[in-house]
Amino acid sequence: MVHGWDERQQRTRNEVLDAVGALIAEGGVEFLTMRRLAERAGVAVATLYNQFGDREGVIVAYVGRGLDDLEQRLDAEPADDPIDATRAVFEALDATIGADPRVWQPVFAMIRSEADLEGLGAVGDRFAAIVEHDLAKASVDGRFVDIDAGRVLDTEELAWHLLGQRLRVLERWAVGAITWAEYTEIGRLGLELSLAALLRGDERIAALRRSGVTRAQ
Repeated sequence: MVHGWDERQQRTRNEVLDAVGALIAEGGVEFLTMRRLAERAGVAVATLYNQFGDREGVIVAYVGRGLDDLEQRLDAEPADDPIDATRAVFEALDATIGADPRVWQPVFAMIRSEADLEGLGAVGDRFAAIVEHDLAKASVDGRFVDIDAGRVLDTEELAWHLLGQRLRVLERWAVGAITWAEYTEIGRLGLELSLAALLRGDERIAALRRSGVTRAQ
């Protein structure tokens, strides 16, 4: 009985979050109000407040579901190599956002203007943990250059660096400072140069080539 109730709650939650995306696509984040969302999703306003707390909670939940979709995408086609898996995480991020830019552009613009949005930090923690998992495997496999005696590569710090680097470029796209094509090019450049700074031998050269900073003589 409880299981059935949980399923109904999850179905309602998904319908609400679908409506969130539709409303933002229609009129931006400002168009999203709790009353308008309740009407679109066919639920009571009180239900929204009970499930999400407030409008900001709704947006955080929408971003969180985007990360759920990203994880499912990665699980469906897992990369065998941890460095390729790291690349795949950011490719999946771009695929998720690029599939619906009318929604994600205003969402990231809001995130930029409200960096202290309650609950968003937990979403960032989850994403960084996904990246760090693969970087840690690569480190154990000896894929990175040797550090000074008594020191090891902090893969958690590296994961946060890569995430922060990508988010800063995303924010520039969100406010219209760069195009989507420019975002993807800059994002690839930043990721590959960061990896090239740490990878060994041929893998370092491969990362430099992928970054786009090399050319034929």
